[in-house]
Amino acid sequence: MNILIIDDDKLVRSGLHFLVQEILTESNTIFEADGVQNGLQAIQLHAPDIVFLDVEMQDGTGFDLLSSLKEVSFQLIFITAHNHYAIRAFEFSAIDFLLKPIDEEHLQRALQRVKRNLHNQQIENQLSILAESLQSLHNHDKKIALRDQESIYFVKVQEIIHCQAQGAYTLFYLESGKQILVSKTLKEYEDLLSPFLFFRVHHAHLINLHKIKQFHKLDNYLLMEAGSEIPVSIRKKDGLLKIIEKL
Repeated sequence: MNILIIDDDKLVRSGLHFLVQEILTESNTIFEADGVQNGLQAIQLHAPDIVFLDVEMQDGTGFDLLSSLKEVSFQLIFITAHNHYAIRAFEFSAIDFLLKPIDEEHLQRALQRVKRNLHNQQIENQLSILAESLQSLHNHDKKIALRDQESIYFVKVQEIIHCQAQGAYTLFYLESGKQILVSKTLKEYEDLLSPFLFFRVHHAHLINLHKIKQFHKLDNYLLMEAGSEIPVSIRKKDGLLKIIEKL
């Protein structure tokens, strides 16, 4: 397996090179490049399976590099020191990213995911969602990439009816009736989806406020558009009522 690290910081490249060698026990060849132009040349020369790509470099951005390619035929892990706004965009696209300074445990998880997806051809769709997310976090037609053990699904945010905590996983219920189990916590999706009028009404339930059909205030439960009944905790009831009044 060929691995390419593209970053203009030599210390970052060297440290990441060492950590990747430590984590991956099988035989791999690791190449390095220090910017956009050298990175493009290295991609053409080495045909990498996995690319670690810095977001901001001296001669351009990682997005400049990607836009110069006819197709993206490798798995991608971004390296970024960006702010929370940009990190949200990565999370919507389900593209792996590492924050500087790079944490070994986060790197190990990212490598495990991309190795499972080496033959997955969804990276172009993920990059499209990433570009959209970087432009606007409040687009009504915004999509989110939901990744389970076998596939990546590209779902409009407003097609999500509600999300349910399943331990360290989150179960998504969609308008189509489909359910998708994703290996992230409900808290992570609460933070991500709150700007789109999602509200956590219970420790185990995050709902799309647009999808409420009826609120049974005496019995403290919601009837959602798909027919599901969602309990509302006592401590969340007043907050929910205030939000509903503003809709």
